[in-house]
Amino acid sequence: MRYALGAMAVLSVDEFALLNFFGTIPSQSDDDVPWVYNDSAYEVASGDVQLSFALAPADRDVRMILRVGGIPLYELNAVGVEDVKIHNDKGRQSLEVVVSQRQSVWLRITPAISINESIGPT
Repeated sequence: MRYALGAMAVLSVDEFALLNFFGTIPSQSDDDVPWVYNDSAYEVASGDVQLSFALAPADRDVRMILRVGGIPLYELNAVGVEDVKIHNDKGRQSLEVVVSQRQSVWLRITPAISINESIGPT
């Protein structure tokens, strides 16, 4: 089966960058569908902190859940995000979900799992 992206803008991040960032192979909703059209979920944990990050690149949908001791503390369900980017600042990697021109959610895995949200002026 062939798939075409058409006029859809491609996200800055690709499947290999996410594999490197999370250090784990994602579970995918459909084994027979290319990554860009699939829904991939990456799961990481550090102590009692667990993070689930899911991305559907073609739809630009992001889901993120941060749990501590199994209890959800933060959840993001963003539909049609502007972009998803990986940053490398002096060897410290972070993932940025650009929700809109005004809002970004930043994720770090090392040295500890953290989520920060920034909202700019209108």
